[in-house]
Amino acid sequence: MNTAIYNVGQHLRKRHPENPALKLWWEGYYQYMWVQTQKGPLIENYLAKLLDVMGKAREDCNRIFAIRIDLHFPNGIQAGLIDPQNATISTFLHYFQLELDQAGIKYPHKLRNAWCREQDSSVNPHFHLLLLFNGDAYNGLGYMDKTPSGDYGYDNLFHRIVRAWSRAIGYPQECMEGLVQVPRKPVINELATWFYRSDDQPAFAEVFGAASYLCKAATKPIGQGVHCFEGSRK
Repeated sequence: MNTAIYNVGQHLRKRHPENPALKLWWEGYYQYMWVQTQKGPLIENYLAKLLDVMGKAREDCNRIFAIRIDLHFPNGIQAGLIDPQNATISTFLHYFQLELDQAGIKYPHKLRNAWCREQDSSVNPHFHLLLLFNGDAYNGLGYMDKTPSGDYGYDNLFHRIVRAWSRAIGYPQECMEGLVQVPRKPVINELATWFYRSDDQPAFAEVFGAASYLCKAATKPIGQGVHCFEGSRK
C-alpha cells in the first residue's frame, strides 16, 4: 500500500488528511498490546473504541467467545446505491440480535460488536467485524457448511450469522456461500475465533491485535460522507 498520502515531506502525519479529527497511529503497540501496522497507520480513535468495546465485554462476562468475520455483497448487487449510509450493516446487526434473542439458550448472549467499512478498487464495500459473546452462552461457531437441503438452517452460531446477513441484503440462503467469511488468525493458520477468561490478559491482547486490522486507515472511504467504524455503546 502507498503510505505517501500520510506523509508531509519526510514527516509522518499525525492526522488523517481527509478528516483531521482522526488521529493516525504508527507504532506497533497500543496500550502495551501488539497491533497490525504492516499496511500503514491505524486510526487511534478506532483503536480506543475497539478497546472500550472489548473492555466492557470483559467487565460483563467471566468467559468470552470472540469471532472475526467478514461480510461481502454478492456480485450483481450495486451496494453503493442501496447502502450509502451503512443501512445494511445496521440491518444485519438487528436481524442477528433477533436470531440470538430467539435462540432459547440458557444464558444471555450479551452480544457486543465492532465493525468497519472498507472499499478499495472493488465495486462494492465490505465489512470486517469483531463479535463478542458471553462465553457461558457460546463457545464455538458450529457446523459451517450448508445443510443437506442447501440452506443455512441449523441452530448454530455460524448459520445464524449467515441467515442474518442473507436477510439484510435480501439474498437467498442457497446463494450465500462465500459471502460470510471467517478469516485466519494473524500468526497461526487457524480460524479467527477465541474462547478466553476475562482475566486472561495475553488472550485479550491476542484478540485486540487481531481486531486492530479493523482500525487501519488503508482502504476506508474516509472523506466520502460515510461512517467507516463503529462499535457497541453499552
